[in-house]
Amino acid sequence: MVDRGLWFKEWKQNQVVLLVIFAFLMLINPLSIMSDYFSYQGCLKDNMLESCTYSINYSSGGLMQINWAAGIVLAISQIGIERSKGTLDFTLSLPYKKSQIFNAKFFMGAAVLTVSQLLGYLFSELLILLLKPDSVLFFHHYVVGMMIITFMTYALVMAAGALTGNVFAQLLTAFTVAILPFLIITLPAINIEIVFGQSILSRIDQALTFEVFGYLIPIVYVGTDWVIDSKYILLIPAAMSMIFYLIGYFSFSKHPSERNGSFFLWKSFDRPVQIIVIAFGILGFGYFGYSAGQSIVGYIIGMMIGAVVGFLISYFSIYKKTKHL
Repeated sequence: MVDRGLWFKEWKQNQVVLLVIFAFLMLINPLSIMSDYFSYQGCLKDNMLESCTYSINYSSGGLMQINWAAGIVLAISQIGIERSKGTLDFTLSLPYKKSQIFNAKFFMGAAVLTVSQLLGYLFSELLILLLKPDSVLFFHHYVVGMMIITFMTYALVMAAGALTGNVFAQLLTAFTVAILPFLIITLPAINIEIVFGQSILSRIDQALTFEVFGYLIPIVYVGTDWVIDSKYILLIPAAMSMIFYLIGYFSFSKHPSERNGSFFLWKSFDRPVQIIVIAFGILGFGYFGYSAGQSIVGYIIGMMIGAVVGFLISYFSIYKKTKHL
């Protein structure tokens, strides 16, 4: 259980951010509906009635498509910025377990993200009843989906913050995880095709259709293709949200906190991650080198450049400690 004093402390410390995000998420969908309605009214004034229709179609996303960004901002504010400022050190010095502190942050943030979008959904439903648009497509599916996706994004960035010691590391780690399935599967497959001339990617596509593999990549949910596909796809980001929460909970509870400013709080991550970054640099620049000249020479030169770039990026980001703000 989380102590009420800890809840109050987290609320007061992030009150402005929490209120701004709450208001943004609650109002963005009703305002989008009103914007479409005013556009329709403008059409009625300027054109014949037959050429104007008032329809709401969520398959194209609209303003709500950026809801996930609120999860990123909130997670950075709760962990990354607090850690960089040193205020998280004060929180950790209070007579609470680290698991309690993480849960207080996480569930307060999750409550703000969920309740605000739920209220926005109810207001939007009321507006739709009052304004009576000609058609409303994918409304319930999209709103529920954005709630899940926003929560997944928040859980991912919170987990990244629990693993890392500064804001830059938190964002870079979250972004890397968001595209990790592509890096692990597609990038090596492309390089195998270059070296051996075998169509590996086509075999992967046969084994795993895009509808399955594509939605295992968190960044895919920034788009809106999932809206017109099966509603059961939303089970994937829901499951990923729980995994990210557990990773964040375990990391925040078990990893040391004295390495503030370091890329990773757990020093054992430094060398393996550096090797992985160099490997991805070699594979990525090797592919671009081959694409530029369609030759093995260009491929080898690209791999050499990638090794150097990967080493420099990993060295200066992982082994150089940042100062408090």
